[in-house]
Amino acid sequence: MKTEKTLAATEEILIVGAGVVGASVAYHLTQLGHDRVTVLDARDCAVLPGSTGLAPGFVGQLSATSELAVLAKDSVATYRALSETGPAAAFCQVGCLEIATTPARLEQAHQDVEHGQHLGIEARVLDTAEAVALAPTLVNAERALGALYIPSDGAADPVALTHALVDAAEKSGALFRFNTPVLALETERGRVVGVRAGEDGKLLRADQVVLATGIWGPILAANAGVQLPMVDVQHPYVFTAELPELDDTPIDAPIVRYPDQAVYTRRHGRRYGLGSYAHAPLPLAPSLTLASAELPFQETDFGTAIAEATALVPAFREAPRGRRLNGVFALTPDEIPLVGPAAEVAGLWFAEASWVTHAGGVGRQLANMLLETGNLLVDPERLAPGRFATWSDDKIRETALGHYQGIYDAH
Repeated sequence: MKTEKTLAATEEILIVGAGVVGASVAYHLTQLGHDRVTVLDARDCAVLPGSTGLAPGFVGQLSATSELAVLAKDSVATYRALSETGPAAAFCQVGCLEIATTPARLEQAHQDVEHGQHLGIEARVLDTAEAVALAPTLVNAERALGALYIPSDGAADPVALTHALVDAAEKSGALFRFNTPVLALETERGRVVGVRAGEDGKLLRADQVVLATGIWGPILAANAGVQLPMVDVQHPYVFTAELPELDDTPIDAPIVRYPDQAVYTRRHGRRYGLGSYAHAPLPLAPSLTLASAELPFQETDFGTAIAEATALVPAFREAPRGRRLNGVFALTPDEIPLVGPAAEVAGLWFAEASWVTHAGGVGRQLANMLLETGNLLVDPERLAPGRFATWSDDKIRETALGHYQGIYDAH
């Protein structure tokens, strides 16, 4: 992997994207004392229509991939610290229930307890009655044979969380420039020197540029001659209407997952929300003209999966339906984010293909890499954006899409 010289305190770091990942990078850079940080985003500061604004906010730490578990654990630590000093709703550590509906899944739950011990994540197996007692509106008592319970997991409000990261970074010296779309990267003699931004395409110079633009990352990277090995996929999430029996409490029960059915669900204040991976993956080729990561809901592609999911979760059986959204997120061939420097272009860095689950840890990892503190969470080679450099576009696409319905086993 290409190494960068240690940054001087006077070097300008420019981050493209003020979603939860870009805001996390800025936050951790300023926490480490580097205040020469500017963040650009095409959106208004009060609006988050990109991937962040559509995220369901599940923060689960236990993973078959140790790097993801480490990043998620660090994210929980970051989010807890922010919620203690900022809006409490930004992150609620309510725990997670993984519902076992088959004997094999129940056996897997016992194995996951041991796996969690190795990762430093507390987990235990509950019987059906214990699981139902923790989340009676979300646990299907007729199908559940038991559940894996991870008490330190939680649920984030991605918008509130991102604003908390932005506020903390601004207070420590970072500059956020909203309503400033980035049109292209500017390079000279194999090095990035800044970006073209705004309606007039003005050159904004920087010593280091970080792309944290989610599904739009490959477009800007290609502009600099760099292939980002990620595929954007569409995903359904639906809400109930606001229910009179619920108050404004953001969430008061664990998030709930049904791994065998590829379904997950949680409370969102006066509504419940639910998502499903039990459908054929729908890739998307984004463009810079795509203003939001939300697309029209695909009834023909999502309808059956959502119908089966809502029949599974008690809260959805009789409740009137509310908003339905089709959000887009990025997948990599190994489901691990792309974090680190571009091998092809000096001064260009990536924090891409990360979920809210890992954004806190990704921000800390990249900040420490940029400043060369030596305090890395995971081996940077495991996150290196160029780790699939020998793969064809077709292989990257097929492998990434092949993981879509198996996301539960990796996360």
